[in-house]
Amino acid sequence: MGNLLHPLGKNDFFLPLDNSAVFMAATTGKRTPYMFRISCELDEPVHLPDLQAALAETAPRYPAFMTQLCPGLFWYYLDALKKPLQVQADTRYPVEYHRLKKWRRYLFRVRVYGPRIACEFHHILTDGTGAVEFLRSLVAAYLSRRGASCPDWQDIRRPDQTASPAEYEDAYAGLIRKDIPLPDPHPQAWRISGPRYPGPVYRITTGTVSVAASLKIAREKSVSLTALFAAVHLWTLQAVCEAENPSSFKAFSLEVPVNMRKIHTSATLRNFFLIIPVLIDRRLGHFSFEEILERVQYSIKLGLQRKELDRQIKRNVAGEAHPLARAVPLAIKNPVLRLVARFVAIRYASGSLSNLQAVSMPPEFSSRIKRFDFIPPRNDSFGSCVGIITWQDTLSLTIGSRQVDRSFERFFFTKLVELGIPVMVESNI
Repeated sequence: MGNLLHPLGKNDFFLPLDNSAVFMAATTGKRTPYMFRISCELDEPVHLPDLQAALAETAPRYPAFMTQLCPGLFWYYLDALKKPLQVQADTRYPVEYHRLKKWRRYLFRVRVYGPRIACEFHHILTDGTGAVEFLRSLVAAYLSRRGASCPDWQDIRRPDQTASPAEYEDAYAGLIRKDIPLPDPHPQAWRISGPRYPGPVYRITTGTVSVAASLKIAREKSVSLTALFAAVHLWTLQAVCEAENPSSFKAFSLEVPVNMRKIHTSATLRNFFLIIPVLIDRRLGHFSFEEILERVQYSIKLGLQRKELDRQIKRNVAGEAHPLARAVPLAIKNPVLRLVARFVAIRYASGSLSNLQAVSMPPEFSSRIKRFDFIPPRNDSFGSCVGIITWQDTLSLTIGSRQVDRSFERFFFTKLVELGIPVMVESNI
C-alpha cells in the first residue's frame, strides 16, 4: 500500500489499519494495553540532549510511526501527526496503558534511564520486527553523535534516507485464500488464578543466559531454541497447575507469534505476524518434559507450513473483508470485537512466548552496546508472558506478569537450571 490521499487534501498521507491492528484498536484497554518494549543498554549513561537530537532526526524516517489513531465512520485509521516527539524519563512499571483516544498523541514513546534507551510501541503501529528496526536506527544515530565512527551502517536505516512505500504496506492484504477451511478449534485453556496487581504494576523478571549454552541443550534434544523455551513454558504451566489445583484437568495452550516475513517476502515495518498455538491436554494425564518438547517441536513445524498459515489468514482477514462488516459503523463494530476478544480469542490461550531472534549492529556500534531486552505486552488474563531477544552471546528472557504469586518465575528458571542452562535473574519488584 503506497501513500494514500489525505481526505482533506493535505500534503500528508493516511493509512488504514492492518488486519492485526483492527482488532487491537477495538479491544485495547487497561487490562490489555497492547504496549510492548524493546530496549538497548549501552556502556555508559545516556546523554539526553544527544538522544533527543538523534530522535528528532530518526523519527521522520519512519512516517507510518509518526501518526495518531483517528476514528472514521467505519474503521480507525492512522493519520500523520506533526509535532515534536520528546524523550521521556523511564518509569518503574513499563508498557503502561496508553490512551488511544487522546487527541494528537503518538502511539509510541522513547524513554531513558541511566544507560538504557527504551522504545515502547502500541501494537497498532508495528510488531517486534518493526520496533527493533526503529531502535537500531535510533541507537546508531545516537552513538554517531557520541563519537562512534561507522561509515557503513549495513542494513540499518539512516535518518537521511527516504522511506519506501513497501515499508508501510499492509502485508496481509491479498494473501487470503477463499477455498480453504478455517483452523481447527481448540479446547478452552487453563489459566493461572490468583490476585493480580492493582493499577499499572507489572512485574518484570529478566533472566540472562548464554546463547551457546542454550543452543547446546537445544541441539542435544534436536529442537529449535524457540521450541525449547516454549516447552519450558508449557511445563511450567503444568507444574503451577498441579501445585495449585491437582484435580484440574484442562488444556494448556501457548501462543507463539511467527514473523511472516520469513514465509511471505515483505519489507513492511507494520504488523506482519501470525500465532502458532502450541498445546498439551492434561485430560490425557501428566506430561513429562520430553513429551512436551516433542509435541511443541511438531506443533511449531506444522504451524509453520504455508498451508496452515493460510488457514489462519483466512480466519483473520475474512471477517474484515466481509461486505456486512464493511457496512457496519465503527460504533457497533467495537463492542462486537470486544465480545469476540473476551469470549473467543483470549480464552483459548494460557500465555504467550515471543522470540524476536538475534539483533545485529556494525562492529563500531557493537562495542558500545551491552545488551538488548524485550518486554512483552501486558495481559491480565494470562498468568505470564515471555519475551526473548538475543544480543551476541547474551539471550535475554523476560517474564512479564500481573500475577502477585511468583510461582511461574520460580518454576521456569529452576527448570532452565535443571536442563543445564545457568541463568542470572533480576526483577523490578
